[in-house]
Amino acid sequence: MRVAIILAIALILSSRVDAMSIFGVGKTCVFSSVKVQLLQNGKPVENAKVVRQWNWNELKTDENITDGNGYVTFPAVFESSISRLLPIEIVIGQQLSVSINGKDKVFWTNGKRKADENSEYGGAEFIAVCELNDEEKLIEDYGSLMVTMCDLKKGD
Repeated sequence: MRVAIILAIALILSSRVDAMSIFGVGKTCVFSSVKVQLLQNGKPVENAKVVRQWNWNELKTDENITDGNGYVTFPAVFESSISRLLPIEIVIGQQLSVSINGKDKVFWTNGKRKADENSEYGGAEFIAVCELNDEEKLIEDYGSLMVTMCDLKKGD
C-alpha cells in the first residue's frame, strides 16, 4: 500500500512540477531581478526611494534608493507554496513606484502568470529605462497585462 501511495505522489509531482527538481517543489519566482533607470525630463532621478511590491498569498514589499545616474536594482525574489502542486493558475501582482518630492508615482504594474525567473518580459532580463513624464502604456506581449512608462533594454 505504501509503495502505491509513494508512486502516486511521484507521478503527481512529476506531472505538475515544470522542470523542477523534487527539492524545488513549490518554488516560484515572484519578482525577477530588476535594473531600472528612472528619468524625469530626460535627467536621472537621483536619491529617490523606489518601492517594489508583490502579492502572492500576501502583500510584500522591499525598497531601494536610486544612484546618481537614476539606476535602482533589486535581486530576484523566490517564494515557495504548496499551492503550486495544485492545478491552479498563478497570478502574482507586481508593482514598482518611486517617491519624488513626497509624492508616490507608480511606473510599472504587472500580473505575473508564470513561475519562471524573467517571465515578466518573456525571458529577457528585466532591464528598463523609465521616463516618468511619459504616458503609461499597456503592453500585452508577455502573457499578462503590463501598464508601464518603461522601455525594455536588450542587454546592458
